[in-house]
Amino acid sequence: MHARLFNKDEELGKRDDDFKPKRSPTASALMKPWQWRKRRLFTIAAAVLMLYVFVHNLPNDLGPVDERAGRALRPGHTVIAPDIQTSQQEPRGPPPGYSGGQDGEAVRHNYDGPIKFYKLATSLHGISRTMGSRPQNRNVLFAVSSLRSAANLMPMACEMAKWDRNYVHMAFLGRDPLPLDDILEVNGVSKKDCAVYLHDARGDYSEYSSEQRAEISVAGAMKHINDFMHPQAMIMDDSMAEDTFFTRAMRGKARELGRALIEVPSGRYEEFFWMTRLDSGSLSNWFEPVIDVLIHAPTDSSGGLMRLVRSLQSADYAGLKVPRLTIELPTHIERFAQRFLQELEWPPISDPSPVKQSTLTLRHRIPSSRLSSEQASVRLLESFYPVVTEHNHVLVLSPQAELSPQYLQYLHYVVLEYKYSTYPSPSSEELLGVSLDIPSTFLNGSGSFVPPVTAEMQARQYLDKAEYDQAVATPFLYQAPSATASLIFGNKWVTLHNFLSNRLAASHAGKAEKTTKLVSETEPAWLEYLLELMKARGWSMLHPGTSFVTIHDELSQIPEEFTREKSTGKKDAAILEQPEHAEEEAFLTASDPPDIVSHVERQPRDTQPLHEFLPFRGDLPELTQLPYMYNTGDLINATRAAELKDDYITLFRHQIGGCDHPQAARKRVVHELDTNDLFCLPGVEIQFDLEAADEEAIALAVIQETSGPAGHDDGEEEEVTAVEEEVQGSAVARAGG
Repeated sequence: MHARLFNKDEELGKRDDDFKPKRSPTASALMKPWQWRKRRLFTIAAAVLMLYVFVHNLPNDLGPVDERAGRALRPGHTVIAPDIQTSQQEPRGPPPGYSGGQDGEAVRHNYDGPIKFYKLATSLHGISRTMGSRPQNRNVLFAVSSLRSAANLMPMACEMAKWDRNYVHMAFLGRDPLPLDDILEVNGVSKKDCAVYLHDARGDYSEYSSEQRAEISVAGAMKHINDFMHPQAMIMDDSMAEDTFFTRAMRGKARELGRALIEVPSGRYEEFFWMTRLDSGSLSNWFEPVIDVLIHAPTDSSGGLMRLVRSLQSADYAGLKVPRLTIELPTHIERFAQRFLQELEWPPISDPSPVKQSTLTLRHRIPSSRLSSEQASVRLLESFYPVVTEHNHVLVLSPQAELSPQYLQYLHYVVLEYKYSTYPSPSSEELLGVSLDIPSTFLNGSGSFVPPVTAEMQARQYLDKAEYDQAVATPFLYQAPSATASLIFGNKWVTLHNFLSNRLAASHAGKAEKTTKLVSETEPAWLEYLLELMKARGWSMLHPGTSFVTIHDELSQIPEEFTREKSTGKKDAAILEQPEHAEEEAFLTASDPPDIVSHVERQPRDTQPLHEFLPFRGDLPELTQLPYMYNTGDLINATRAAELKDDYITLFRHQIGGCDHPQAARKRVVHELDTNDLFCLPGVEIQFDLEAADEEAIALAVIQETSGPAGHDDGEEEEVTAVEEEVQGSAVARAGG
């Protein structure tokens, strides 16, 4: 007996046999349960029973409170809590209490009981063992509900698995009770030939589920899948081809999880096979790129403008975001062109809703004197500025262009591969953008441009004559701007804005020397400024092996800023008049008027899916593997390109940036979206690269110790000019004279 139950003085030293300890009422009650009252016994028994029932039926996955609240069905229905089973046997036949029709009648979808997943646990636990469950991974999920969608997407999933850039999974969710092996057999797919991880994510009694239970079953299964797999992107069939409950659940879960849900347009499955070549990083950013189309229409170009806009209207935009369209109109617009633009619907997608939001913007120039090169460049660049520099890009189009219907698919494919890949190419930051055209001439308008072929690739794997035709044109990098049909990335466009601001400030301050134009006067003036920036930053433009645009010559004209009339001199000789704003011209114009050179009208092939007519079976090579052409047209390697860039930076700072020789030669810190490192302007702090300066000092000391002091060379300009002349000569020789 516990000591505190007694009330006895132990110091008396004798035992009192008559002493009876006093017990507390609580202790007495606990010691004699048979003396409890019946009400107390009933209450305790009920509490124990309720605790047992609660623990026994506790679901493994309740989820957040707001999720659990959302699982309540209509008044009078059961609250469904999805549960994943790992060992129990799935019940067969109709659920208990099912009131279905007789034999031969359609199954009634009216069961609202609790949801359990008996087949999902095994495959999900296999994921955690083989691929891990990190939030960032290579998992891509194809999700299907109907058997028809399974047949549509299974070839695409198998194709993606063959390229081995992702761990490809396919989850089956829906009502159909057909076993997984039978689904594969019906579609002629074997696990040996198709390395896709399959998951049977259908809940119990899926065949009898009500619409809401089926939707909650999909959402619950996707939560389990995300907890184990963390798919970077989810791919499903067109919403018009899938079950309604499945589409609602997938869209809701994608928003909740922040995952890209790609819906492949119905009937366009083969056309979208190019997406099977993308990795999980690119697919997860499917909706990030935003493209704006910018058209600068000069005077008397309405016919070409209308032809271009019609090609934009007829392009294939299924499954992709339609670009916004901005058209810069000249002072004078023909009436038929005005009527055409008034009736133009953009975006060109049939929408039955009465309210449509147009993304077409028209800008009209107020009459003024003829623009100078500087004014024309500023006006063009001010037509666009990205909202998000990393995701908003601009496609600059000439009115002489006519686009292929697949132009947007190609741009989307290339942008996702080179800007959003999990393992981007080392030189992706030096990519200015993507051209849809293959040049017909060099920058100065001379010679016949010969695009590179497979034999000139910079990777051994493409030089296998048995595997690849060495004479086929290949994509290539070209350090030259183009206004024909060029997508320029948003961060590069912002940098160009900053560069032009500094460039004009240097010119107006009298620091910049006038240099000879390298770009033909048949091209817009802003390309000359862009070429300077490309040479200073080492940027290049990606050109395709197969053109996605046709350039027409019948309406070609010289840009307004370079249009000059001829007058009669003393000896009745035609003399070319000087520009109206000669003092504002940053470049020395040619003494002879430019001649418009005919373009090669390359007709795009639109009869094949994109992945079939692109070279290398539709796979995009790494940028470092592509042929690299210097702005003069010669093929060079990356080492030579870096040397030419460093030489040009020194020359540019001295000639145009207003720097003396010591300042021009010192390495500087380069900031993204900023070009202050190329100029020595008042009020601009110069940040020198001290680490690079220390390395240069050590290298110079070693050279002086081994070969004696090196004399100072004041002929940077002559050296770079000689290099460019040498490159130009070899380029002409390559083009056949």
